[in-house]
Amino acid sequence: MGLPCISGFPCLLTTIPHGALALVDADAGIVTLRPREKQKVIFRKKVTDKAQKYELARSHALSPAITKDTVTISVLANVGCSDDTEKAMLNGAEGVGLYRLEQAYLGRVVPPDTDELVREMRQTLEASRGRTVYVRLLDIGSDKPLPFTGFMAETNPSLGRRGIRFLREYPELLKTQLRAVLELSREFDVRILVPMVTLPDDVSVVKDQLTQLCSRLRISSPPQLGAMIETPAAALAAQEIVKHADFLSFGTNDLTQFVFAADRENAAVERYYRDASDVIFRLLRLTHDDVPDVPLSLCGEIAGRPEHIPRLLQCGIRTFSIAAPLIPVIKETIRNSWCSAPPDARPPKQ
Repeated sequence: MGLPCISGFPCLLTTIPHGALALVDADAGIVTLRPREKQKVIFRKKVTDKAQKYELARSHALSPAITKDTVTISVLANVGCSDDTEKAMLNGAEGVGLYRLEQAYLGRVVPPDTDELVREMRQTLEASRGRTVYVRLLDIGSDKPLPFTGFMAETNPSLGRRGIRFLREYPELLKTQLRAVLELSREFDVRILVPMVTLPDDVSVVKDQLTQLCSRLRISSPPQLGAMIETPAAALAAQEIVKHADFLSFGTNDLTQFVFAADRENAAVERYYRDASDVIFRLLRLTHDDVPDVPLSLCGEIAGRPEHIPRLLQCGIRTFSIAAPLIPVIKETIRNSWCSAPPDARPPKQ
């Protein structure tokens, strides 16, 4: 919706008096109750300035995002339905960087067959026709069970059967998704994302299935295959994983929760969930240095925060995928950033 929020207030309704005026600055994470007149004036100016900056960014949104050192960066969109895709294209998205398949499966008694899945995907992606789209295979697990798979009791679902682990246990689900993506590839420039990769064979299993299906369907050029780097093991095993993958995509939301052993949906350990920590940037840079010639993308929440874009660029990220409302601002931020260290930050020549 493009509306910033602040969450995590304990006893909110009893803390804030009824009818009290509040200034909500979600960018700074500050709520001011019963502000003085001077605070109101400063707040209104900040709101006006931000609106003007957004409109300026919006006016340039359809132009490419080229850094100060002339590197073109791809800015794509995270989508789950056709409305997301349409808004993203209007906001300057150059494609779809993360299409979530979960919507096609949730709430169903039986899974969609290939034809149903193709129709759903085509409808969702129609507005992006002619641009690159990255389809993430079903990323679901025992914390969000599907009715047709039965209940899988696990004491710690976030460390259990999720993403590709789940699909390896239900190979027919995997085959249906791959068939649907291959059918879609006749109309769209499709690439495939394998979620929750931990071991290199998580990707090789998908690649083998893809090769077999391409042979049966007489498709000579299969879609590119990418591994999502969402576990520390995957980041540290990048050199082995890329033997089976064409590119890597960081899912920093999950990566952060596994690095810090902090469930991102558990408010009790929220202080440990730090997706902009030096530790995360170090993992990104380490992965880049291990596989410097492999394309790297990022689709976590951190990609939508302008203050972190320069550092992400210097970690070797060249493709970002974010929510539609954030695209104009992130593209403008990229235009004012450097991929390498800016001239005034480089050591003098000897």
